[in-house]
Formats: sequence, C-alpha cells, structure tokens
Amino acid sequence: MNTLVLLFLFCVSFSHGAPADEAVESINDQQPNAVPVEDPAEVADIATFVQCPAGWFRHGSRCFLLVKSRMSWLNAENHCVSQQGGLASVQSPAEYQFLQNLADLGGQTSAWIGAFNFQNTWMWIDRAGFYYSNWQSLSSVSSNPCAYLQARAGWANTNCATTLAFFCVRIPQC
Repeated sequence: MNTLVLLFLFCVSFSHGAPADEAVESINDQQPNAVPVEDPAEVADIATFVQCPAGWFRHGSRCFLLVKSRMSWLNAENHCVSQQGGLASVQSPAEYQFLQNLADLGGQTSAWIGAFNFQNTWMWIDRAGFYYSNWQSLSSVSSNPCAYLQARAGWANTNCATTLAFFCVRIPQC
C-alpha cells in the first residue's frame, strides 16, 4: 500500500511541478492519517515503477529518445518539445555513458545534446545546472555555440545549423 501511495505522490509532484518531497508534505498536511515519508530517497525510488513511452529508454528518473532524423539544433529542440520533452541535458558520467551507448547502438557517431553557449557561458536548454561536462574538443563558441555528443569520444561544439541526430529527454508520465 505504501508503494502505491508513494507512486501517486510522485506522479502528483511532476504533474504540478512541485518537487516530490513538497508534494508529500502538502498531502500529509491535508490528510492527518497519511503515513509520513521520512526519507525523500524513497520517493525517488518510485521512478523505477514509472514507465517511459514506447521507443524511449529510462535511465535514472528520466526517459531518453534517440532521434535519427538529422535536424539543426533549433529544429531538434522544437521536435523534442513536440514530444513533451526537450534536448537532453547530461548530468553525470553514468548518464553520458548511457547516451554514448544509445548512440552507438543506434548507429550514430554524433547527436545533439541540449548544451549551448550564451555570452561565453555554457548552459542547458532545460535550465539544469551545468555541473558536469565532458569536452573532447572545443571550437570557437562565437561561431559554434551548440554542443553535440560523440559516440566514441567526448562532447564537441559546432554551428547550430549543422544537421545531426539528437537526444530528447522527458520526465516519465504516470
């Protein structure tokens, strides 16, 4: 029963944009008989019960899609948004390796990710913090402000009008 309650809370938190632990607190405040969740990690574990849409692959608490159709960086982002996601940010070495393997298995040597350079600062299109990077090579950011993942090396940057395959990311839906 606790698992079902936690799954419900996890889904509610994403559908309303609140962090999962805030959703737990607000629901517990409204329901005096509710069982409090003392460990926020329990809420994060619920992600293992949530499925990604067909064709998407789960890694951690997010779903990823490799789109083999070649598009510019901006068109790729627009396509991902139409799929209820965005170009993928990469948050850890494990996530990077997962995406490298996905690209390799999909027969792609490179694919857009959601990194771009604005006023000499690298950012993620999904507004995640830019705390992890894996640059293999960096070209001039003034003419090459968009980043892509290489299946057999690190990241590189190029002109945003270049057409490449790309990775979309989304939060699983309940």
